[in-house]
Amino acid sequence: MITDSFNPDSRELIDPGKAIPEKTIEAAKKYRIRTFILVFSHKLVDELVKQGVLEILDSEVSFGSSAMKNPVYRIKGTYTGVLLTGIGAAMSAAMVEELHAAFNCRNFIVFGSCGALVEIPEGKLIVPVEAYRDEGISYHYAEAGDYIRIRNAEKLTKIFDELGVEYVSGKTWTTDAFYRETEAERDRRVSEGCICVEMECSALQAVCNFRGLELYQFVYAADSLSGNWTRRILGNLEMDARTAYFVLAEKIAERI
Repeated sequence: MITDSFNPDSRELIDPGKAIPEKTIEAAKKYRIRTFILVFSHKLVDELVKQGVLEILDSEVSFGSSAMKNPVYRIKGTYTGVLLTGIGAAMSAAMVEELHAAFNCRNFIVFGSCGALVEIPEGKLIVPVEAYRDEGISYHYAEAGDYIRIRNAEKLTKIFDELGVEYVSGKTWTTDAFYRETEAERDRRVSEGCICVEMECSALQAVCNFRGLELYQFVYAADSLSGNWTRRILGNLEMDARTAYFVLAEKIAERI
């Protein structure tokens, strides 16, 4: 059973630090990056490059899979890196492992869209405080359990309060099964206090807990699943809003 997968005393067969080419690790050292912002929108990255906000790092420093290699960027004049990661628990968790191994970075700021399970306006920011573990990654990094606490949620809300940013807090449902979010499961999660659904949060928190890293994650309400599904701004968020969320992530990086 997947709930029996976690064994902290057994060494992993593939060490992330050994899986990454030595030349990549050597190339990464010179940038001294300690915080990474992970994003899911190629449109956003393209726009930030166009605006001159991001600069691309050495071509030796790229991450991804055989399907796609993504370059690593840095916010100009800072030690904050930016990576476009794949959607879902497996890919984003692997990126955290590899970035940590290559750069020895400690902080990860992650933001993207989510589905609203209750009445939340589109575009509204949400700070997850607990995540329901309906994915496969977290059970290899943490003892089995229904929920995982999002450790830095309170720190993040304090930063939002200082900045005057409006948000709501609540539990999130992390799932691998985008097309099998059923009515029955939605109702069960809502009855437990979940207000949104996404695909990475519980996995990333489990990985960061296990590796001794810090995760700061926020999401924005895109589609709605509170009744019949409606797309709303899913995949169609205005660029001004995308860049505004990125600026917020940048301010979080400055404060941590």
